[in-house]
Amino acid sequence: MKSEINPVRILVKALCLFVIINILYALIDPQVSQVSGYNLVFPGRTRLPFGVGGDPYTVTVDEVDAMFASHAISARKSAKEYRVALLGDSSVWGEDMGAYEMISEQWNALNIQCEGKTIRTYNLGYPHPSVLKDLIILDKVVEYDPDLIIWFVTLNTLISQRINPFLTANHARAVEMVETYDIPFTRSRILRGYEPNFYEKTLMGERSNLARQIKLQMLGIIWTATGADNNPLYIHSDFPSYAIGDDPRYRGMQPSEDIENMLLFSALTAGYDIADPTPVLIVNEPVFIVNAESDAVRYNAVYPRWAYDQYREYIATQAQSAGWNYLDLWNAVPSKYFSDAGLHLSIEGERLLIQQINPVLQSIACDTTP
Repeated sequence: MKSEINPVRILVKALCLFVIINILYALIDPQVSQVSGYNLVFPGRTRLPFGVGGDPYTVTVDEVDAMFASHAISARKSAKEYRVALLGDSSVWGEDMGAYEMISEQWNALNIQCEGKTIRTYNLGYPHPSVLKDLIILDKVVEYDPDLIIWFVTLNTLISQRINPFLTANHARAVEMVETYDIPFTRSRILRGYEPNFYEKTLMGERSNLARQIKLQMLGIIWTATGADNNPLYIHSDFPSYAIGDDPRYRGMQPSEDIENMLLFSALTAGYDIADPTPVLIVNEPVFIVNAESDAVRYNAVYPRWAYDQYREYIATQAQSAGWNYLDLWNAVPSKYFSDAGLHLSIEGERLLIQQINPVLQSIACDTTP
């Protein structure tokens, strides 16, 4: 005789099983971020995953291990490859560009040879201007045996004290960097407060992060089939209109103020220490200049002249004093080659930037005179 099915009993058993699985997941703490089909089932991506607003074919994954596991740099390095890692913000990542249009892929298309090796660049830029964010990515990239690191910076990079989603997701690494290298990041105390509690380590607590990582793996099918990591409808937008204005303030500061003590040069010094013996080239990235006249108050919608001029003076002095490889390309690209009135270059602008850096890159890689 068949026993009668008791729905309440089934529900209680299912609930108990669900609770047990969540507790075991939290106790075991599986490193799911390091599990990836990229570079195995799917080819590695040409840039780190970042969600573009409204685009269903993109996803933001901020956990650095998961980001690198999906990237082409995680593939085995060829004996005939001179590996160059590019660090920076959205201007390097390639905002408003396709996966094979941004700077690294244009560079690779040149097929530059050096002493029997092919120079191959990898785009490790990621949106949010933050030198601390870049430092965490640099610390990770040295695991993949780069031969050169090109680090694109700007004033917003070195002055940012903002806690962005990347720093939240990698709070333990960020705190370690701040403490190890004595970086005056004023909001580090807040980062320490992001240590997850037991619930946040369970499946329920991790559901958002896991959902995004699963979506990243599923997007590998589209990436393999099309070579696109975003929807073409969401890129190549028209040049937006910005009101530059004549407000001299920068982050609430007036022209009479000095920004030197706010610049996190200690993070750049830390980057050199972490990368050693791999050489590092620091590039002051180009900015949009709306008006070349000396009496204009602002260079663009982002920077007033007084603040940016101070920054350029201080970083040049610091680079010379520390013996850094430093290239100042702030005005190297004409304004017509920008995709907005700030920092983002067009495809043609990226090509001009490559032409400016190539001689220095080859002088370091091939030991030639630029």
